[in-house]
Amino acid sequence: MKNVYLNNHNILKKSALLWLILVICLIIFAGWLFSRSKLNTSVLSLLPQANSTTVPNELIDGFQNRLDKQLVWLIKPAEIDNVAPVQWWYNALKEQSFIQEVNGSIDSQFQKDWAQSAYQYRYQLVDPITLHRIESDSQLSWILSQIYSPFSGLTTNELAHDPLLITRSTQLNQLSQKSHLTVKHNWLTAEDEQNNTWYMIYAELKGSSFDMNQSQHIVEQLNTLADSLQRQWPDTEIIKRGVLFYSHAASTQAKQDITTIGSLSILGIIALIILIFRSIRPILLTLLSITIGIVCGAVAVLAIFGEIHIITLVMSTSIIGIAIDYALHYLTERLLYGNQESPWQSLNKLISTLVIALITSLLAYLILLFTPFPGLKQLATFAIFGLIGAFLTVACWYPFLVQRLPTRRNIAEPYFAKWLTLWQTRSMQFSMTLLALLFISLGLSQLKIDDDVGQLQALPTDLYHQEQKMIEITKQTNDQKWFIVYGQTAEQALQRLEAFLPFLNQAKENGLMDDYQTINLPSQQQQRSNIASIKQHAPVVIEGLQRLGITPSEQLLTMTDDNLMTPTQWLASPLSQGRKLLWLSLENEQSAILIPLSNIQNITELKKLTNTSQGVQWLDRRQDFNDMFTSYRQHLSQLLAIAITVICLSFIYRNWKYGIRIALKSTLPTLLSVGASLAILGLTHQSLNLFSMLALILVIGIGIDYTLFLSNAKSQTTGALLAVSMAALTTLLSFGLLVLSHTNAIVGFGLVLTGGIFTAFLFAPIGQPPNQIKKISTTSKKYNN
Repeated sequence: MKNVYLNNHNILKKSALLWLILVICLIIFAGWLFSRSKLNTSVLSLLPQANSTTVPNELIDGFQNRLDKQLVWLIKPAEIDNVAPVQWWYNALKEQSFIQEVNGSIDSQFQKDWAQSAYQYRYQLVDPITLHRIESDSQLSWILSQIYSPFSGLTTNELAHDPLLITRSTQLNQLSQKSHLTVKHNWLTAEDEQNNTWYMIYAELKGSSFDMNQSQHIVEQLNTLADSLQRQWPDTEIIKRGVLFYSHAASTQAKQDITTIGSLSILGIIALIILIFRSIRPILLTLLSITIGIVCGAVAVLAIFGEIHIITLVMSTSIIGIAIDYALHYLTERLLYGNQESPWQSLNKLISTLVIALITSLLAYLILLFTPFPGLKQLATFAIFGLIGAFLTVACWYPFLVQRLPTRRNIAEPYFAKWLTLWQTRSMQFSMTLLALLFISLGLSQLKIDDDVGQLQALPTDLYHQEQKMIEITKQTNDQKWFIVYGQTAEQALQRLEAFLPFLNQAKENGLMDDYQTINLPSQQQQRSNIASIKQHAPVVIEGLQRLGITPSEQLLTMTDDNLMTPTQWLASPLSQGRKLLWLSLENEQSAILIPLSNIQNITELKKLTNTSQGVQWLDRRQDFNDMFTSYRQHLSQLLAIAITVICLSFIYRNWKYGIRIALKSTLPTLLSVGASLAILGLTHQSLNLFSMLALILVIGIGIDYTLFLSNAKSQTTGALLAVSMAALTTLLSFGLLVLSHTNAIVGFGLVLTGGIFTAFLFAPIGQPPNQIKKISTTSKKYNN
């Protein structure tokens, strides 16, 4: 490779032309990919499948996708009985093209349709309490209590059409179940602690909540509608909840992060280059390599994944600080020695070290590539191809583009020489190492571990307060702690649900939770059993009614088991209103039922219920992800320990010829950078988590470069220090600005990288071999004289 760079200009020209053709093709391909790809804002898509159960992922994902599309509003009119703003909002939502379905209105037509369906399938869907009364021959007594009660509202027409009063009994038993939602003025309502009435309206989106282009339009339109509502009824209060609103807030924050971090990073780098080079050409050259690197990274991500996540874009802005290193090292070499050597000789002097630096960075990102996190896979892919693109731009094009680059020989060289000389004194090395160890000890003593997945996304205060208020009013939480009952077929799932419900009812009686919600659809087997049981015990009721002079029509009492309600019919009927989200069937007939719980008191005992029935699993997605984060963090810690050991042994082996003292000192930049990274987390009250450990990988991969460049025998040490200083500053600018992000995980990521890379840079001179020390001494004497 060295001979190629030094002697064979024809091969270099061909390489430059080949890279030019490839870059043009990549730019064209990037335009085509961007027009067909999407920007993802879903937090869950950053995470691997955390399915520790036997429930098929398709069922869990199906429920999650459906729940993600739900939107809920609570409206409190200034006058309790004034439903005009509620009706206006309901009608406005129904007119929106992005809304699939709107619910909340319980008008007369709905009640009529509900009653008709309930009546048609009254025998099949009879509730357990009514069925028990029939089987125990006590239904007649209950019918008589309805007949003679002045408050029952029973009519002769109802008794004539449903003499067993099964429809009435089932409806009353369902209404008697504990619920904080009631029907008022034909609307779903709830009351707060001040007895204010809130009207509930809920809707379902047609598309995904995480389509950034669509979500921005939808949220803007909904905000416009809300403003219009409050202009017409100024004292009306409206609150909202839905994944859509969080997704939009996350994408908005991410855009701000990208703009802020990216812009400040670029401006800082430009200012630094102008200060050092005092020429516009180096700026254009560095922007060229960065831009091509970004294009290469983006094309790779979009081609492999078909989309790019918003968090990937935020974190990828930090790649600028690494991608620019190759350009800075070469341009600094030309700045200092451009009048003494040709562009090819400069590249020949640096190429080996540049390749090693590239390899170490790639190895660090390769580790991320093999993690199970889709978001980190995207980041690693972006970085790997982006760094390769930036490196090839420098290696193939720069020798042809730096012909008229100005040279400045003694840029801060006296200060660099004095700084390097100072680092050769034992007092400097001892005092700095001692201070670093004290800093690390103090920070580690305050370091805390937190693997909460919630750190991946910051919740906007306004949306958080609205959600908490909605939970207080409706008593419906959004913590996604459920039981799920599943089966290979719909019938199997329903039968398993029926087998599980007695255990769930017992848990409720024992106070493990306040209540639960499930679907009101029996299995085909149970429907047949209901009909058979009613056929067997109905004569007792009929005889009692006949003694009272009530003669039911024989046609009304004709019961057959060939008219059973299927899940498809149930979903299409008003009977499923408010419960559709609890049922899911796939094309392969696998089916499942969600059972949300309210006010859980003993989660440990509830989990044990999964052992009582087949096909029942406990789902707590947040805890599952937290457990997974903990597991991966522990495994990554072991991997890092091995990597650090290998790196330190490599440095010791590389420097052993200079003596054991220098060999051991050469490991200090790596060891202290890791310790300082963890310490800064403790001192800034940021928790140690999986993402902190991932950042440590990059600290090691990037920090090694500084020691490598300073120990390059072909480079002038003070010149190498100038290049390393500029590289470190640009890297710190990029990664340090991550602390401005709105997401805690990204802030922690940036802090680890900033602290670690700064420490690696600060201690890079400590393990200089004798040949470099001689160069430093010579340079220092020159300026002292």
